[in-house]
Amino acid sequence: MTIPNHFCWTRFGTEAAQPIQQILKRKEQERQANEGVFYWGIGNAIGPSLRALLGKTASPEVLFSPIKSAPRSEDVAPSSVVAWTTGETLFGDFIPMPSTSLVTSRLDPQSPKSTHYALVCYRESSLTLGEESQEIEFSDLRNLLTGRSVGASQVTCVVEHSLSRAGASKSYPISLRARLIDPFLIRLQDPLPIQMNSGVPLKDESWSEAVREIWDRRVSSRIEQLAFQGV
Repeated sequence: MTIPNHFCWTRFGTEAAQPIQQILKRKEQERQANEGVFYWGIGNAIGPSLRALLGKTASPEVLFSPIKSAPRSEDVAPSSVVAWTTGETLFGDFIPMPSTSLVTSRLDPQSPKSTHYALVCYRESSLTLGEESQEIEFSDLRNLLTGRSVGASQVTCVVEHSLSRAGASKSYPISLRARLIDPFLIRLQDPLPIQMNSGVPLKDESWSEAVREIWDRRVSSRIEQLAFQGV
């Protein structure tokens, strides 16, 4: 398959104390449970860029490449990990997370964030790394909205791809690709702490058990909130 002229590009690695092999296993189980759909968590807001992408193509794609640098200590052993339980779409509509989906991230208790983001992805076949043989030249990419070069710290971005860019640069393998489907991007809210196990969440638990435990706690918390409000 050819590299699209315009697409969403995200680089992956260890996140929220889980190496990529564990994340992919969990996302594959999620994909199977949701008939091909899986939510891929990202840390930065790309709403305006994604709207621009939807104006360029009716079938937007996300391409995945590995991060070249070693994982940061806060990703390997974060002080806190949360699951995100609700959110809103690009157009401001409320959306609950599917009961069979799980998006996690690290959270700094000293400076907690109230939002995270997730790409809504679809793929018919299993999430297997290395199926693609193509590579992306970093110098061939420009941010779609600004036309500027992609920054080294931009883990996820919406880009224009052109082979006319001059100069040698790093190359990144395309390890995986998927379609982006409606509602494309979720602005996640209502983080729920995940029980840590010797500093590593979910390592010794199955995906279904982790989801059930988190959502049982979410339901219980909601019931208690309603009781307190007298509803």
